[in-house]
Amino acid sequence: MIESLGFKQNIYKAGLAGGIENNVKIQSGNISTPSFQGKIINFPFLAPKNELGINTKLTSAKDIEMYGVINQLLSTSAVEQISPLDNLSRLKKLDTLLKNGTLLNNKSNNGTTTLENLYTIATSPRGNGFNNVKILGQTIDALYKPETITQAFGDIPAQEKAKILSDPNLDPEIKQNPELLDVTGSGTCVSASFESHLARRHPAEFARWAQELTSPNENISFTIKSSSLNPSYLEAYNILKNMFEITPQGIDFRSQDFTFSLKPDKYAKIRADIQNKHWDKGERNILDVLMQSTLMHTGSEQTYNSLTDKRAGKFNSNPEGLGEFEKIFIESIIENEERLSMVYQKVDENQNLIGWGCDYNTIQNHILETLKTGEDVIIGYVLTNETSGETLEPTYINTPENRPEKIINGHEITIVDYKQDKDGKITFICNDTDDGIDDLIEYPADYLLPKIHHAGYPAKIVEMDYDRITNAVYGV
Repeated sequence: MIESLGFKQNIYKAGLAGGIENNVKIQSGNISTPSFQGKIINFPFLAPKNELGINTKLTSAKDIEMYGVINQLLSTSAVEQISPLDNLSRLKKLDTLLKNGTLLNNKSNNGTTTLENLYTIATSPRGNGFNNVKILGQTIDALYKPETITQAFGDIPAQEKAKILSDPNLDPEIKQNPELLDVTGSGTCVSASFESHLARRHPAEFARWAQELTSPNENISFTIKSSSLNPSYLEAYNILKNMFEITPQGIDFRSQDFTFSLKPDKYAKIRADIQNKHWDKGERNILDVLMQSTLMHTGSEQTYNSLTDKRAGKFNSNPEGLGEFEKIFIESIIENEERLSMVYQKVDENQNLIGWGCDYNTIQNHILETLKTGEDVIIGYVLTNETSGETLEPTYINTPENRPEKIINGHEITIVDYKQDKDGKITFICNDTDDGIDDLIEYPADYLLPKIHHAGYPAKIVEMDYDRITNAVYGV
């Protein structure tokens, strides 16, 4: 047993050896929407977390000037003034972002406001030949309605595919198997969930990501507390440098901080450029490509390939998606605080769901207590043959691949809120980046709770139960 990510756990059992967790040989991705068709809802704006007395008025001369410049650019653009997502005016969206407190929010890693980052996008050069106003508009769209963020890859037109395949430095495996470029069901649900979470709960930080990743530098800088990763400064450094291949700019024992940069994989700009020129509604846009690629590349120990949506890395043998340990590492960086991943389900070596480490009420309480603090809860759930909605042939029900409890896939969605009826029944309000729906959706708790394999939480909310549930799941 060693300490990792701030708490004691056997990291090889905690997702480093493969799969979502506990030897589940699947990743969080490539799964259909649950068989239960939840109720689709248009949910009101969710204010950034922990915001009391949000700022909704432009008072400083600097803010007024920046807002005016952005307004002028949008109003004079024949192409970008109206969003292609929903045919709504981005000027009206900008006004809404001011009135609901999003625009002057300053809870970013470097203290910049949403407005400052939008202004920088609008007025400074963008990398890869991207149009300033287009990037500005896409950022406003996501902040206005994070549910529009998707993980759906776009198709690659024939002329673009020929250009890729003619590159002498292209990965030889792609040259030999061009069909690898045709990504249909993507494995980026973890990173897409984080992207939408940033837009919903950390708007200034989302705008900073959009600004820095589309800048000529094409990376995103961070300063985080080492305690976000581990109480030991040296062990936290080991997690960054040796586990996830991220080199801090320096060691500072006095501040106990780390400063470093993250970047997309080398093929991300090709995908982003294709979406820049050939985007269709329902597909990822430029920002989605760059943010999701950065998160995938970071979580997979710098091994992700945006062209094929595949990853390598030392912690998971499955080439698709991210494992649970990789997910909680990213979450710790984004939140800049100690996070714990609670693994609830027991899974045997044959990928059968054989039980739970706690009762459903405990899982529900973890989620509700987190939501009450203004946080989202990103969950990984699994479907079995029994819960997938597929009809099983009785003749085959006892074969290894068709047992009712056999896990067939996994996915990540985000619980953003909940409601309770007069009888006390809980309904979770969720966002799914792979359901083709640009709205939040409701799932009854008694439907969703049994399917939750793992979820990430602030350590202070779940640490009392961590050892008990971990021991029950792993039998240690």
